Amino acid sequence: MLKSTDGIISQSQILKVLFQREGANFWIEGESITSKMEHLIHQAGLYKEWSVVRLQSALLRKTVDSLAPSVTTILVRGKQVTVGVYGHEEEVLDKPVSPGYLQELIFKICLPYNIQEAVIQQELILGIGKLIATTPDLFDGILKIRIGWFVRAMRFELDLDEEGLELHDLSPNDIKCMLIAVLVRNMVDSDMRTPLQKRQLDGALNRVPKDFYDRVWSILEKTPYGIKVAGYLLPQQPTLSDMTMYELNFSLLVEQMLSKIVDPAYRQIMVETFMVVSTMLERNPEATFDQAVNMDKIIAEAFEEFQRDLSKSEGHEKQDDMTKFFNTPPNVRNGTSRYLTKSVINNLLDGEMKFVSDDMCSVT
Repeated sequence: MLKSTDGIISQSQILKVLFQREGANFWIEGESITSKMEHLIHQAGLYKEWSVVRLQSALLRKTVDSLAPSVTTILVRGKQVTVGVYGHEEEVLDKPVSPGYLQELIFKICLPYNIQEAVIQQELILGIGKLIATTPDLFDGILKIRIGWFVRAMRFELDLDEEGLELHDLSPNDIKCMLIAVLVRNMVDSDMRTPLQKRQLDGALNRVPKDFYDRVWSILEKTPYGIKVAGYLLPQQPTLSDMTMYELNFSLLVEQMLSKIVDPAYRQIMVETFMVVSTMLERNPEATFDQAVNMDKIIAEAFEEFQRDLSKSEGHEKQDDMTKFFNTPPNVRNGTSRYLTKSVINNLLDGEMKFVSDDMCSVT
């Protein structure tokens, strides 16, 4: 098949099968398979078949220069980095690593799920390292740079701009431009986006409001039994006694809790829910929760109420798909904030919150 196939993409797929089946020492017509793959990379580069370049490069475990220094640059800016394909396990990098370790890690964690992404993630680490050194403001509100989720964010962007085009088809320069576009557009409200698209992008980039972690701390002060998100419990103690509100370790602990969420749009709704709960507690300083605050329950009850209203107005039957909810703006007459606020108040009245005094007049 290889001898009778001229197309670069077809040859690439055949070489992939041969390489995986026979290994790097397999010879074809007096030439090693690795040599044939190197030639194909060069040929594909000339024809701008970037998907082929990335596939063959990943199979040969090639790494770009300056990868480990780029990770160090990101860490120096007070961020963490995770590598791993979206929807699968991630590995956190919280201290500088050697080039060899980083190479081994990226291929071990990416190859089983998406071969080309083992190269794309390297390109992104390199690009983010350069951007964060020159334009750090682009990463405001992003504490943990989850490379696989950045890839997901770029795919969201690509779906809007180029129908049918895959991320691994883009040139390395286009990948850099797409990265910048995602970060820049994420920082400004664009009329081109639906609320769903904005939440998907915000959630995939892990961007949170400026005072978000301080607000979570304030909630934790009022929750003796802790905060629960996606089955993960953030306990009040020893968290409050071991840490301070403004230290990085607390923010990272909150990010660890949020990382249990698997859907970017839902993650963003969760961030919005934290902001609503924090606002409610600010308006009612005498209130405390008398059991663990189940944030997923608050969202679920808000969604239930949203569906009831939708059924009355549009005749929709109840369904588990939250897309319509995610696609509703937060701060409009019947926006998500209204339903989240109502859910928080219902939890208050159902006994999940208690008051030191009887003054509830500030609840609105």
